[in-house]
Amino acid sequence: MARFTNKVDVKGRVFIPSKLRDSLGRSVVVTLSLDSGYLSVYTDARFRKIREQFEELNSMDPRVRRVMRLIIGEALSCDVDSQGRISISDELWGHIGAKPGEEISIINIGDKLDICSKVFYEREKKELSSVMELDLTEYNVTGL
Repeated sequence: MARFTNKVDVKGRVFIPSKLRDSLGRSVVVTLSLDSGYLSVYTDARFRKIREQFEELNSMDPRVRRVMRLIIGEALSCDVDSQGRISISDELWGHIGAKPGEEISIINIGDKLDICSKVFYEREKKELSSVMELDLTEYNVTGL
């Protein structure tokens, strides 16, 4: 299964399923996603590479600075506790409209996780039914 549903506890923690924790390690970085309504969870190593790539960009470009503030500046380093939970700040939860006690969706996207509210995920899934009609040959994706 690539999508899991869990609740945010009263302290802003969420349980990461063991299948996903094994590939993430004991420490992760949570930040805003490029897609509105989502948070992204990266391994420390992958986030370090992302940060290095941003540092190579022209910092005189206001678009680069804006994206760096949103992705690098909002990043939160989280340790996975002994019960498999990570603690995410109220501010980051607020970016995706999730509150303690609410269900969230955790989507496994290969070497990163995307997190959104379950309500948002269900609504977006209904709206994106046209994606199934997308011709992926222009992206060199075949065999589906």
